[in-house]
Parts: sequence; structure tokens; C-alpha cells
Amino acid sequence: MLSPRPALRLACLILAAVTIVSAVVAFDRERQVTAVAQALASPDDAPRQALLRDSATGSVAAVPPRAAAGLAALWLQRAGSATPAGPDRFALARAYQLIERAQAARPGAAANLVLRSQYALARHGRLTPGGRADYIASYAAAPFLTAEGFWRVAYAAQYWNDLPPATRDAAVEEAVWLAGLDGRFRDRLLAIAADSPVAVRMALRLPPPRA
Repeated sequence: MLSPRPALRLACLILAAVTIVSAVVAFDRERQVTAVAQALASPDDAPRQALLRDSATGSVAAVPPRAAAGLAALWLQRAGSATPAGPDRFALARAYQLIERAQAARPGAAANLVLRSQYALARHGRLTPGGRADYIASYAAAPFLTAEGFWRVAYAAQYWNDLPPATRDAAVEEAVWLAGLDGRFRDRLLAIAADSPVAVRMALRLPPPRA
């Protein structure tokens, strides 16, 4: 039987080992999150393609939830850029798994709801009740988003007549807010909204462009 002092020393060593392992795991997870964020922001497509290759196999349970959301967006982009015969089924399946991983960690998070709505649109190629519900819920969860905001504005422009008045108003408010963040966003948003009611209502709210 160990004396109290050696037993205490052994416990301290075990605790130190566990702490080191936990720190290594945490560092690896943060590294994955950073890699995904940098790839999404990069003008170069090579980092995104590398991430897709690396995440094509293995269990999504090992992917940090924050990285899972970014990877899901990449797989949805892959599915949407497939041949005219239809979306890439493997890409859609992988995106779904990663979305579920992100959603399990942060149920009801606006970014995850947007991903679910994007997935429904990519899978079915049309508006669905589930995708519409997730889109509407995303505004209740967060009325203003930067990265996802442009897509939400485009969705509202496309499916304006299928959205409730409160969600239409929210999409216009987000478009105006995004345009106010950076003057360069103005023309981009007006182009996204095209000739839809979003563009008309947005133009009425924005100050005239500077000469």
C-alpha cells in the first residue's frame, strides 16, 4: 500500500499527464478551427480543396463544432458546383453530417440554421417547408450576420412571396445594415437583390452613393 506522500505524488503526476493531453487536444482543435477560417477567407482555392480532401474520410465526431460549420459550408459549395446532372451526393451527405455535428453543439444557432436552409435548397433544388422554417428561425436567432447575411438577402430576393412580412422586413434591415458596414457592399447587395422587392426597399433606405 502506498504511503500518503507517494500516493499524493502519483496523483499529481496523473493529473499533470491529463492536463498535458487535454491541452494538446485543445490546441489541435483550435488549429483545425483556425485552418478552416483561414481557408474560407482565402482568395486562393487551394486551401479549401485541401480541407475537402482531408475531411472526406473519418468520423465527424472528431471535428470541433466550430470547424464543422465551416467545413459544412465548403461541402455545400462543392455540392452546388457539381455537374448539371445534379448535386454531388457525397458532398451533400458529408455536409449534412457536419451540420448535425455543429447543430448538436449549438442548437438553434443562427449560422447553423442558415446551413440547414442551404442544405435543403442544395438537396431539393427548390424551396421546402423545412428549409423555409430554418431560414425564418435564423432571423429570430440573430437578425444581423456578416458572412451569412449576403446569402440570406439573396434567399429573400428569390423567395420574397413565400416569406412572412416580419422575415421580409428583417432581410431588408440586414441588407441595409450590411451596406452600412462597407461602401463596397452596397453595389454587391443591390446586384444580389436584382429587381426584387428587397432591392427596391433597400434602395429607398440607403443614402445616395457618393460621387
